[in-house]
Amino acid sequence: MGKKFVIVGSGSSYTPAIVDVLLHRKDDLGLEEVSLYDIDAQRAERTGAYCKLYAAENFSDVKVGYTTDIEEAFTGADFLFVQIRPGLNKQRETDEKICLKHGVLGQETCGLGGMSFALRCIPAILEIVGKAQEICPDAWILNYSNPEAMISEAIYRTYPNAKALCICDMPISQEETVAEFMDIPLEELNFKYFGLNHFGWFTGIYDRSGRDLMPALREKILADESLHMVNAENAANGDTYWAEMYDHVLEGFRAYPEYLPLCYIAYYYFNKEIVEGMDPNYTRGSYVLDVREKRVFDECERCLAAGTTADSSIHSGVHGNYIVDIANAIINNTHERFVVNVMNKGAIGNFNHDAVVEVPVYVDAAGIEPVAVGYIPQFHKGLMEGQKAYEKLAVEAALEGSYQKAIQAVLLNRTIPSYAVGKAVLDELMEANKDWWPELK
Repeated sequence: MGKKFVIVGSGSSYTPAIVDVLLHRKDDLGLEEVSLYDIDAQRAERTGAYCKLYAAENFSDVKVGYTTDIEEAFTGADFLFVQIRPGLNKQRETDEKICLKHGVLGQETCGLGGMSFALRCIPAILEIVGKAQEICPDAWILNYSNPEAMISEAIYRTYPNAKALCICDMPISQEETVAEFMDIPLEELNFKYFGLNHFGWFTGIYDRSGRDLMPALREKILADESLHMVNAENAANGDTYWAEMYDHVLEGFRAYPEYLPLCYIAYYYFNKEIVEGMDPNYTRGSYVLDVREKRVFDECERCLAAGTTADSSIHSGVHGNYIVDIANAIINNTHERFVVNVMNKGAIGNFNHDAVVEVPVYVDAAGIEPVAVGYIPQFHKGLMEGQKAYEKLAVEAALEGSYQKAIQAVLLNRTIPSYAVGKAVLDELMEANKDWWPELK
């Protein structure tokens, strides 16, 4: 029997590219139907009509439809790809500007912008997972929604028996970038990694002979401060943000050369310098609204007006490939290796066992087998413990409606310099998000 895939939050600008990957891999996946679900009818129709037209022109044997009815979307589903954003990127932009006005990091996953996003997203995503347990309890739920670190804590805590995997494409994106930098095909390399979502480190890079290439990479980067690390996909889109982030990867490796940091670690290693370089009037959220979203949505509307997607410029990339690769590993029992957010349960031997960590796992039809990372150094453990305490308290604030736990989380966040600053930011975010956050008392 053919598989039904549902994209939850299908009004996203990422949807056409994910659907493109699904359709191109329909035979591997046994794909029969794609249902695009969103609570916003206008957004659902824009991307949905584009994807439906694209499929009709190129993959007419696959049924593609869109709906705002969750019962219709979820009935008979085998996979749910979840990518929701309550408040949309406009609210992200608002959060970032509030933070920067107070001189602290404005970012959608790190700092209090990330906490604000979590408080918007957790109630909505738990409702979605709960409905899935009622309508399609055997469906695999692959969550892409940010901020993944806190979303995964909330999902795994509330629905421990759900067939849910919380994933992020940042580790694989950085692996691709490092492979390009080393001029070695990615498929010839095996990366060792541990951490939390958007808070991790690569500990080794092995070639097919089992030789660790990290020492040579370290020596090369330490010897030449003029080097740049560029992601070809982002460079092709003209997105300079990622060029800056990968320069921070090199900077972070030089500062702490034991392990290669994930790019988001820069927000903690070099917080003051990065915040000082941010424009409080035009944030990353502003750019996404003005450039990335506009580019995709304008293209959808252009193709729909023309009645054809024949010359469409929307293409798949690492974001779409990664989530479909994981679904393929489950369907075809491939036992492939991916980086996933999982309950620790000893994967990192000297870290809290009931905390969600981000580590390599093997994926097959039975689910996942986390790789045993072993014991990690005190420096990285200490950073992770502080970050995890912040994440857990933020999740508890959302689940319990607790202002006290929210302010405790704020003070634990490494981007906040004092109680007074943190409380001022929290209170302003709470007012700006009163339509989305649970009430904090």
